[in-house]
This record gives sequence, C-alpha cells and structure tokens, in this order.
Amino acid sequence: MERRIDYWASFRRTLRRRDREEFDRLMTSVRSRASACGMLPSSDELEPALLAILIELSSRVADLEGERRDDG
Repeated sequence: MERRIDYWASFRRTLRRRDREEFDRLMTSVRSRASACGMLPSSDELEPALLAILIELSSRVADLEGERRDDG
C-alpha cells in the first residue's frame, strides 16, 4: 500500500493545501484499513486502496446525515 501512496506523491504535491490535507486524510484511512486491504489477493494495490477510500467517504457522509437528522 505504501508503494501506491508513494507513487501518488507527485500528484499530492501539485494539489492545493486544502486538497492536500484531504488527500492525506484519505491516505490515513487507507493505512488504517491496511489489514482489510491485505485480504484481497491482488497484485495491484489500487483496488483495495479505492475500497478503503470509498468506505471512509461513505462513513463521513453517514456521519453528516446523522448530524443533519439530529438537528432537524
């Protein structure tokens, strides 16, 4: 997984600061799900990384929806 994240380093450098912070947050979520990512027998780290990112984003959306329900 770290090889894939390192591969994206030049992409990260070109992002605006706010986008870079979001990118870093997503990469942290990928790292925190590394054991689950390792369960996919894949020679390419992209698929499990994308799944981890989708789970992170889905979780964030669900949290926001929960906050909205609580407020309204």
